[in-house]
Amino acid sequence: MGEPETEAEMEQATTTGGNGEVDITLAPDVGDAGMAVMMAEMIRTNLKDKPDRVKDFNKLDGYVWITADDADTEMTMLFDGGSLKVYPGKVGYPMLQISTDSSTLLDLANIQIRFGLPYYFDEVGRMVLKKLLKGELKIKGMFAHNLALTHMTKVISVK
Repeated sequence: MGEPETEAEMEQATTTGGNGEVDITLAPDVGDAGMAVMMAEMIRTNLKDKPDRVKDFNKLDGYVWITADDADTEMTMLFDGGSLKVYPGKVGYPMLQISTDSSTLLDLANIQIRFGLPYYFDEVGRMVLKKLLKGELKIKGMFAHNLALTHMTKVISVK
């Protein structure tokens, strides 16, 4: 593939290491922590299938903690301006803390993206908002870090 010539090619090369892969790693102690491995692979696949979302990935900078209460599992993702490292458990001081059940986590991954933003006006989006209002989905930091939440939603959305 030679040296990148256009600005877009240069951005792609710097965000993916030049080989088409984004920098997503698992912490050594992740082992077979299902949710952590699944989330890392889902993000990797989404960015490969939807390269326009790499810009959102690159804008994320900080810790995001996710727990699935019903599965008694938790993980932390450390986004560092173009790279992601996934840890089991809670690590660091998360800017976003998402606590819900495992089926709602899947719903979050199924939110439509329209006009570059998460779309909450279809069946899945309304269900997510309803769970948020009922307290079945808790997102600590959603107001202080609303842009980070938007970028995160776009990065994990398979739609």
